Amino acid sequence: MRIPRILVISSPSGGGKTTVAQILKNFGFSHITTATTRERRPYERDGIDYHFVDVETFKSWIREGKLLEWAEIYGNYYGVPRENLYMELERGRNVVLTLDINGKRALEGIFGGDNRYKFVSVFLLPPSIEELERRMRERGEDEGTIKRRIAKVKEEIENSKEYDFAVVNSDLNETVKFILCKVL
Repeated sequence: MRIPRILVISSPSGGGKTTVAQILKNFGFSHITTATTRERRPYERDGIDYHFVDVETFKSWIREGKLLEWAEIYGNYYGVPRENLYMELERGRNVVLTLDINGKRALEGIFGGDNRYKFVSVFLLPPSIEELERRMRERGEDEGTIKRRIAKVKEEIENSKEYDFAVVNSDLNETVKFILCKVL
């Protein structure tokens, strides 16, 4: 019997992790939609890109143990709904999640030694800082947010050493091929 894969993809903001995760759905991966309290961007869809909830709902989920892991990032909460992930794994499906380093560490701690699943982590490196800035502007980020996120890029790239694989995401098709070769 095939072992379901738990794939965590991380990158700096604008690194392409959500786009790659959406493409992987075409290759049999279930994209586990995480929850957040941040404002929805105009192009984002609730339940597809994130589960957008208010702070009180999110905090009640924490108290009730409905999240596998959670964190506060840039003043907003983000977390992985327990039920969504386990439901797909119980069906034998491969799953992909887009998380930061702390989310990756948390899930690796939960699933890394579990022989029922294969845990794999991939870090998407940006082609350049300028490209990250361009992508953030293109999706409507304000200048303050862009500066704050760019200031964190060096630290995030340094953390890429903790991942099973790292790939420069300059060509989307090549990035997806690389991930599929390493994960499946």
